[in-house]
Amino acid sequence: MTRTVSSTSSTDQSVPVAPPDRSPRWRRLLGRAIALIVSTVLAVSMAGLTWAGGRLPANQSIPVTAADVPAPAGEAVYSCHAAPNNTLGAVSVGETTSTTTLTSLDERSSLAYKGESLTKPVTSLTEATGGMLTVDPNGEKPIGAVGVTTTLSADGDLRGLAAAPCTPPEAISWIVGGSTALGSSAELRLTNPGTTSVTATIHLYGSVGEISLPSDGQVVVPPGKTMGVLLEAAGTDPRLALSLEAVGGTLVPALVTESLDGETAAGTEVLTGGAAPATDLTIPGVALVDAADQGETAPDAAAGAPDSSDAPAVRLVNPGSETATVSISMIGSDGEQSLPGADSVAVDPGAVFDVSLSGVPAGEYGVRVSSNSPVAAGVRLVRSAGEYPERSGALLHDVAWLQAATPAAGEAGSIALPRGEGLTSSLVLTNSGQEPAAVTLASADGAWTQEVDVPAGSTVTPEVPAEVAALTIAGSASQEVTAAAVVTAKVSGNAAGTLIAAVPAVADSTALAESHLLLH
Repeated sequence: MTRTVSSTSSTDQSVPVAPPDRSPRWRRLLGRAIALIVSTVLAVSMAGLTWAGGRLPANQSIPVTAADVPAPAGEAVYSCHAAPNNTLGAVSVGETTSTTTLTSLDERSSLAYKGESLTKPVTSLTEATGGMLTVDPNGEKPIGAVGVTTTLSADGDLRGLAAAPCTPPEAISWIVGGSTALGSSAELRLTNPGTTSVTATIHLYGSVGEISLPSDGQVVVPPGKTMGVLLEAAGTDPRLALSLEAVGGTLVPALVTESLDGETAAGTEVLTGGAAPATDLTIPGVALVDAADQGETAPDAAAGAPDSSDAPAVRLVNPGSETATVSISMIGSDGEQSLPGADSVAVDPGAVFDVSLSGVPAGEYGVRVSSNSPVAAGVRLVRSAGEYPERSGALLHDVAWLQAATPAAGEAGSIALPRGEGLTSSLVLTNSGQEPAAVTLASADGAWTQEVDVPAGSTVTPEVPAEVAALTIAGSASQEVTAAAVVTAKVSGNAAGTLIAAVPAVADSTALAESHLLLH
């Protein structure tokens, strides 16, 4: 068994170092200062020892409390993800349209992409090769930026729409989705934005438990590089989920999926990290349509009728050592309802399990996952079209993967709404809490704002002006609001139909910059 690893270089960055001041007067002053500091430290230390030995009562403890130490205003770093790269080895690859859109959230900040300064509030590039986006707050409180890459292929074996936000590095990440079944490829890309090597430990989960990986799943990612790991090298499995732990720094993961159902295109997607395992999770942005348009087989379908190899489903992974009992409910515009047949789903230790969303009425939802022990979760959306090639018995379709979200991005975050090139983006907000919530939406330039009320246990789809392609989201820390954007495109020709992708909200960089120091 082998593991395929590839490396993609990024621009090396260096920090200029000022030459030392060698003037004699400066050296004399420095010597005096050092001597004064040393003598003062020695005097205080001796006094402290005498006091401690002679006057401090035995067994007396000094209370210690945690101190909040604000981190200095520094660069916020994001990795923008590259398009699918035909790791499937497809023969017929159609024309692809790619875009990278980068939006500043604060005019005081300076943005750079791949080491090049960005001078406009919004920069749109006609490529999706990936790269590092840095935001320098210029001494102010870091605000961040919104970035997104989109790739659209209207036909060919890689027919599909992929969209992914630029995301910050993390020490621990979870991604739920993908497949390495026959005809599918899943490439895990690991980007190291730092200046030292980082060791990643990958835990891969499949249908019947954790999947063994070469080298115990460890991959060393050099500084400034992206490493690609083909998960199909570990074997075939239709249901995947994974976790990633970084040692020596932080990493930005992405899972790139490509699928064929025989000769029929079955979609592409770029997945980014979601919420860690928990006993209560919400997956926003679950946009369902009529059964015939999302790969579901009609009950009255004739024998041998064309079908889709994928249909909407909730994917669960149990990383624990005991069986998890899970219940699933749908949070829609009219409130929260249990998913029929999913009020007590048993998921074996280390296993990945799919729960069908067949039969759920069309509409926008958040999926709530409750469990007696921590699980991770995601949702697969499908948009299917006609039979292609003729008499193949398979329906063209595209997929999108949504990850469980944390309320942090709904409290203070941002989200991209890809526009142009025939793309349509819809914002979906879900309040999984028991109290009504209100969030404030604002365009990146502040020219448009709107306060949106989200009733308890419900999902809303607020109208956003067509010219707004990036939003900030602000709410209360006590609220349980999550957000995602659903992106679609209609294509014509022999492979006509609807393509789909999903973009999650990203937590504000201010939260990423906070640090807490425990003195002890």
